[in-house]
Amino acid sequence: MTMYAPPGSTVPGGRRRRGGTSVPKQPERSLVSALPGALSITALCTALAEPAWLRVHGGTCPRQELGVADVLGYIDPKLLDDYCVNPQTILLMRVIAAFCFLGILCSLIAFLLDVFGPKHPALKITRRYAFAHILTVLQCATVIGFCYWASELILSLQQQHKKYHGSLIYVTFAISFYLVAGAGGASILATAANLLRHYPTEEEEQALVLLSEMEDSSETYPADYDIANQFQPPPAYTP
Repeated sequence: MTMYAPPGSTVPGGRRRRGGTSVPKQPERSLVSALPGALSITALCTALAEPAWLRVHGGTCPRQELGVADVLGYIDPKLLDDYCVNPQTILLMRVIAAFCFLGILCSLIAFLLDVFGPKHPALKITRRYAFAHILTVLQCATVIGFCYWASELILSLQQQHKKYHGSLIYVTFAISFYLVAGAGGASILATAANLLRHYPTEEEEQALVLLSEMEDSSETYPADYDIANQFQPPPAYTP
């Protein structure tokens, strides 16, 4: 007697396929955006560690390079006595350091979300729309703006206290400034990688969850369960 088997079943004996093709998963991890996020963290940490943020030329200040490390914690009185900085510049440099720390924190959060891809709705939305990366970009832009403001204040201070009459005085940006700019650029790339990635719609996600539950429930059948028994026709009628 020939028994009916569902179409597409190629398993001998009509038994349920086990270990076959599973429902495709949609991973929330994004290593493409995690890589520039890691570069952003590295650049911001290096910028804080580097002492060179601004270079001073032509004034009475004997220091050629100034940075946030000079105004964190103990401040050398010679910086004020030699007119390298003033109280307003010190405040600006401390604000720059604070925004750098915030940028490192946001980059670290974004990196962890990209690497682990949590399924919690709030964290998933935060990662998909790259909120942490966008905050990092804004903080890097704020640091760049404050650096320009600090350079103008230091330039004005040096022009008021020239070493020689007619000295050419100018203030330029040093390596830490460009590291912060690079960190902002890396965060922009990470933002683009998250926003340009295709994600399933809410209906598609619900369908995937339903299919996954059905697939998991199919594993509850015993190994020797013959699905063809469900479709075996009734015995022939005998009067």
